[in-house]
Amino acid sequence: MKSVSLLSRSILAFCISFLLLLSVDCFIPRDESEVYDSVIRLHILANSNTDDDQRLKLLVRDAIIAESGTLFENTATDKLPLDEMERLGERFTHIANRVITENGFLYSAQAVWGKESYPTREYDGISFPSGEYYSLRINIGEADGDNWWCVLFPPLCTNASTAKSNLEEVGVSKSGSKVYTSKKYVFRFKILELFN
Repeated sequence: MKSVSLLSRSILAFCISFLLLLSVDCFIPRDESEVYDSVIRLHILANSNTDDDQRLKLLVRDAIIAESGTLFENTATDKLPLDEMERLGERFTHIANRVITENGFLYSAQAVWGKESYPTREYDGISFPSGEYYSLRINIGEADGDNWWCVLFPPLCTNASTAKSNLEEVGVSKSGSKVYTSKKYVFRFKILELFN
């Protein structure tokens, strides 16, 4: 009799949890898909994880960011500058190779343009979901080291304080931008984590 009662309670608890999950799911904004085709990510990979290679990666990052502040000044904010990315990759490669040479390293960098999978990532309070994004990747040397990410377009690498308005300017709705800029609660259900 006790096992039937325990089984009934377990089934009831599962049903209540499932209904709660469904009701919470109804209130989650569904505009995440807008961001995948509205931004261009910048991805810089270090040669290796040695201290010297990691320091060099940050020097390359700083040089690229310093020169990218005005890159998209004359670009319409509602349209991705996809046709400029090959040229921009060449420019970033030139910058990276200049920094590499100035610091006495013997390897070089190359740019790769295309789509790339990214994990969920937060930039100064703005969270981007995992998924496939347009990406300009700078491979330094063997590109076997830890990496650095940011959002190149709209320019969040240099100006995260205006990120919410930048997202809205490239077509992400106000409710969609809340998905990325709001961090309130994270609902977790142990039963669902077991399936993932």
